[in-house]
Amino acid sequence: MAFFKTNDGVSINYEDRGGDGPVAVLLSGFSGIQAEWFYQIEALQEKGFRVVTMDWRCHGRSQKTSKNLRIGRLATDLRQLVLKLDLQDMTLVGHSMGGAGIFAYLSLFGEDRVKKVVVIDESPKLLNDPEWSAGLLGMDWNTFPVMVNTFIHQKLTYAPVSESLKDNLQKEKKDYPFDFNLAVALLKNHLLEDWRENIYDLKAPMLYVAGEKSPLFKDSYYKEFEGLFKEKDQLTVMEKVGHLPHIEKPDEFNDVFLKFIM
Repeated sequence: MAFFKTNDGVSINYEDRGGDGPVAVLLSGFSGIQAEWFYQIEALQEKGFRVVTMDWRCHGRSQKTSKNLRIGRLATDLRQLVLKLDLQDMTLVGHSMGGAGIFAYLSLFGEDRVKKVVVIDESPKLLNDPEWSAGLLGMDWNTFPVMVNTFIHQKLTYAPVSESLKDNLQKEKKDYPFDFNLAVALLKNHLLEDWRENIYDLKAPMLYVAGEKSPLFKDSYYKEFEGLFKEKDQLTVMEKVGHLPHIEKPDEFNDVFLKFIM
């Protein structure tokens, strides 16, 4: 377990598994923790990757704080870790809010150290409006105040998660509990961001993985922004999984994921 102090004084937990191979940085979603990437860490290490994970501020083993809870600040925390470890030619992998963190990173710091991007089940705009319906199911300006407070209670999976991983996650979350009331400001900021132009501007190849049965979005929600993808990008829809494809069907996810980043 390692920590670094951000330039605004927050202690961030990370793990750098070392090695001279290509770099993969794995970033969890809202309320997520590093342990969720168990199957990807294992598969990447077998392929010789240097795997880096971190807990966002107010998440996991990182410091619980109300300070600067915004997606742009998460991206800055990531940038400080990237510079601290001098990571180059990275594949950035983000699930849900972790994908938003990647888009914010690209917006603020560019692609100079980025080789590829992988985003898992994260619409680039979560708030629906008259011209956009690929956001969270039922969320618009009228329902936003209520949905913010009920979001954490949603069941996110469709396929069963292995008992061993579930037990490990439950233990970790018991030891380092997530404080929703403290972190809700981050969720509000996350839900109001719009990253569509960042997909359009992205030069690095991107893999976008959607869960066919994701409970957060309408069926085939990704079709609304598929036109932002370039020829080098890849869209994969995993069947019979919910919002956590990399946890629900890790072998199937890893097959697609590793082929893209190798």
